[in-house]
This record gives sequence, structure tokens and C-alpha cells, in this order.
Amino acid sequence: MLVDPKTIIFLENLRFFPGEKENDPEFTKSLASLGDCYINDAFGVCHREDASIIGLPKLLPSYGGLLLQKEYRCS
Repeated sequence: MLVDPKTIIFLENLRFFPGEKENDPEFTKSLASLGDCYINDAFGVCHREDASIIGLPKLLPSYGGLLLQKEYRCS
């Protein structure tokens, strides 16, 4: 998929894909191919071992989003 370099892609409802819950490496690679970095802003799912939580940070530069940082500072 060709995407303009200035495009931001938001993904949601990944839990409906079988590869997400299974932490499938091929699914993770397909997600990683969509971007240059990974931003996690979902504090409530950080404990999960899903592809988008565990796998993507191993393949892309990754960062905590503003809400995640706020939750971390408050805990």
C-alpha cells in the first residue's frame, strides 16, 4: 500500500483480527509495514501480549503517547 509520507494512520479494533490476540509475527510485520514509528496511547491495554502491544515495538521505533505518559506519571 502506498501512503503519502505526510499521512498519519490510526488503527482501531485490531482485536477483531485473529493475528492480534495470537501475537502472530506475520500480522505484526503487516502492521509495521504501514508506518515508520509506533505510538501507544492506550494505558488500559499495556498489560496485553497482543501483536500491536508487544510485537510492534520490536519492529518500529516506539513511544508512549501523551495520555499514556499522563497515566504513568499519576500512578
